[in-house]
Amino acid sequence: MPIRWRLTLWFSLILCATSILSGVVIYIIMQETLNAAVDDNLRAYSARVHGILDTEEIPEPLDYEVIRSSLPYEFASPETYIEVIDTNSNVVVKSDNLGEQELPFDPILVARGFEGETAIDTIYAGDGARVRLMVSPLFLQNEVLLLEVGQSLYDVDATMNQVRWAILGGILVTLVLVGISGGVIVRRALSPVEQITRTAQSIESSSDLSRRVGYTGPKDEIGRLATTFDHMIGHLHKVFESQKNFIADASHDLRGPLTVIRGNLDLLKRNLSEQERQESLRAMEIETDRMGELVNDLLLLAEVESEQMERQEVVSLREILLTGLKRAQRTGGNRKVVIDQQEDLSIMGHVYRLGQLLENLIDNAIKYTPEGGTITLSLFRDGDWARMEVADTGAGIAPEHLPHIFDRFYRVGKARTRARGGSGLGLAIVRGIAEQHGGKVTVTSDSGKGSTFTVWLKL
Repeated sequence: MPIRWRLTLWFSLILCATSILSGVVIYIIMQETLNAAVDDNLRAYSARVHGILDTEEIPEPLDYEVIRSSLPYEFASPETYIEVIDTNSNVVVKSDNLGEQELPFDPILVARGFEGETAIDTIYAGDGARVRLMVSPLFLQNEVLLLEVGQSLYDVDATMNQVRWAILGGILVTLVLVGISGGVIVRRALSPVEQITRTAQSIESSSDLSRRVGYTGPKDEIGRLATTFDHMIGHLHKVFESQKNFIADASHDLRGPLTVIRGNLDLLKRNLSEQERQESLRAMEIETDRMGELVNDLLLLAEVESEQMERQEVVSLREILLTGLKRAQRTGGNRKVVIDQQEDLSIMGHVYRLGQLLENLIDNAIKYTPEGGTITLSLFRDGDWARMEVADTGAGIAPEHLPHIFDRFYRVGKARTRARGGSGLGLAIVRGIAEQHGGKVTVTSDSGKGSTFTVWLKL
C-alpha cells in the first residue's frame, strides 16, 4: 500500500476515534443536562405542592377531594403528572392530565418515600416509554401520604435520539471528507518525494548526474529532503568527475614514463655504445623513480582520504617544525630557510603524517623559489588554533588558480609544470592530512612576490 494511503488511513482512524470519543462526551453531557433540567422541574413542582398543602386548611376527617381541588391548575400540564397515594398504595388524588391512567408503580421507590426519604428515579411505563418520578412524604392531619410528581421523558428521548443520529452522521461525513481531502493533501505533501524517486530512477537509468529535483516549495522536512538529495547528487557528480579526471591525469602521468622506458628498451635491443647504453639506463631509472613516486603518492592520498588514522598521540608541532627546518636547509641549496615564530604547541594526531604535511609544503616552496630566495617557517597560536605557515619568495600564484591549487594533478602555468618534477599530488595530500586532523589549509599569494601556505590545526 502506498505511504500516502497509509497516512490517510491512519489520519482517518485517529480522527474517527477522536470524533467518537467527542460524540460520546457530548452525548453524556447533554443527557445529564436534560435529566438535571427534568429533576429541577420535578423538585420545583413538588415544593410547590408541599407549599400549597402546608398553608391550606384541610378539614378533619381528611377529605381527598379538598386536596385535589387545592392543587393549582398548572399541574394539569401535559408534561407533568401528580399523584397522591396512601399507605396501601392506593391512588387517592391525581392530576387531571392523567385521565384514567396512573403513574407507573415502583414498590422500591414507594417504600423509600414512606420511610421519609425524598427520592427520584426513572420508571419504565411500557412500550419503551420512560417516566422520571419523584416521591416525597406528605403529612396531612394524622395520615402519612406519598406525593408522586412525574414527567414523561419522551421529549428527552426524542431529542437524544436526534443527537445520536446527528453525531453519527457528523462522524461519517467527517470521515468521508477527511478521506478525500486527506488523500489530496497527503499526495500534494509527498509530491516532492515522488519527484525525488523519479529523478533517482532517471539518474539510475541514464547515469546523468546533472539532473536535479529542483524543489521550490516550503523549507519543511520534505523540502530539506529534496534539497539534501540535490546536494548529495551534486556532491556525487563532483566526486565522479573528480574521479574521472583523476584517472585521466594519473594515466597521463604514468603513460609518459612508460613511453620513455619502452623507447629506451627498444634502443637497448640495438647495438649501442656503452655511453649510449648508460644514458638509456639512466633515463629508465629516472622515469622508474618518477613512477614510484607517483604510485607512493597515490597510495598515501588514498590512505589519507579514507579518513582512517591508525593511531593518535600527542604530537609536538615545534619538533616537527624544527625537523622540517633541518631537512629544508640540507635540500634547499642556496635558498635561505629561516624560522620566524616557533611556539611550543602540541595536538593529538599522527606524527608521521603531520611530518609529511610539512615536508610537502617545504618541497613545494623549494621547488618554486629561485636560488637566493627565502623560505620562512612559522608556528604560533591563533585563538583555539595552531597555525603553521610556510612562506616563500617565489613566482607566486595567479588569483584564478588559487581555488584549485589543492586539487589533484593541478598545475599552474609554466612555472609549475611537470618539468620541475613531482607527482602533482603533494598539495592534495597536504589538504587531506589537515582535514584528517580536523583542520584546514589555506593559501595567499601575490604574483611575482611569493606565496604563504597556512595549516590550521585545532588545539
